[in-house]
Amino acid sequence: MLVRPLAVDDDRMIACLFDETMLLGASLDRLPVAFDGYRVVNLGWYLGSGRGDAAVAVDATGSIVGYALVCSDGSAAARYAARKSVSLCGRVVAAGVTGRLDHHSREFYRARARDMGALVLARRSPPASVHAHLNVRHGSRSMTAARALVDHIDARCRAAGHDAWYGELNEREGSRRRAIERLGMTVVDVTPNRTMSRLLGCPVQRLTLVRRVSDERQRPRD
Repeated sequence: MLVRPLAVDDDRMIACLFDETMLLGASLDRLPVAFDGYRVVNLGWYLGSGRGDAAVAVDATGSIVGYALVCSDGSAAARYAARKSVSLCGRVVAAGVTGRLDHHSREFYRARARDMGALVLARRSPPASVHAHLNVRHGSRSMTAARALVDHIDARCRAAGHDAWYGELNEREGSRRRAIERLGMTVVDVTPNRTMSRLLGCPVQRLTLVRRVSDERQRPRD
C-alpha cells in the first residue's frame, strides 16, 4: 500500500470515492440536485488551499483506495465552507422555485441543514487544532490503507507543531468501535446524524474522534 501526495488527476477519483462511500461506505441510490456543490463544500478547501497536506492511498494496481485530507487552519476552512454553503443554498432554493427540487433532494438538504448546524456549533470549540477527513473504500485491505493514512495525518500534525488531531465518523450504534480502537482513536462526542438516519431508515450517529500522535501507546495495532 503506497501513500503519496495528490497528483492533478486525483481530484476526480477522490470525488468519485466521496460519492461512492456517502452512505456508510455505500453510494446513494441517486444524487440530490446540486450535489456537485455539496461535494465542493466538503472537499473544496482540502483540494485547494489544503492540498499540500492531503494524500491518497494507492494499491498495487495503481487504484486509489482511500484519501486523507488534513486541515491545520480551521478558520480558513470554515470561511471557505461558509461561502460555498451560501452558493449551494442559492442553487437549492432556485431549484425549488423552478420546480426542479424533487422530494428526495428536499429531504436530503433539510436533514443536512440540521446536521450542519450542530457541526458548526461543535467546531467552535474543537477537541484538537488539526482536523482530518479519512475515507477508505471497503475491501480486503481497507484497514491497511486506513493505518497508512493515519500515519500520514500523524506526520502532518507533527509538522504543524501539534500533538493531536480529530475527525468524525458515522456508524450504526456500536458497529465501528473496534476499528476505532485499532486505529488508536478515542471517542469524545456522539451526536445523531439525521441525514444518514433518514436515508438508511435506522439510527445513525456521528462520532467525534481524537488521536494523540505523541502517545506511542495509541499507534495502530495489527
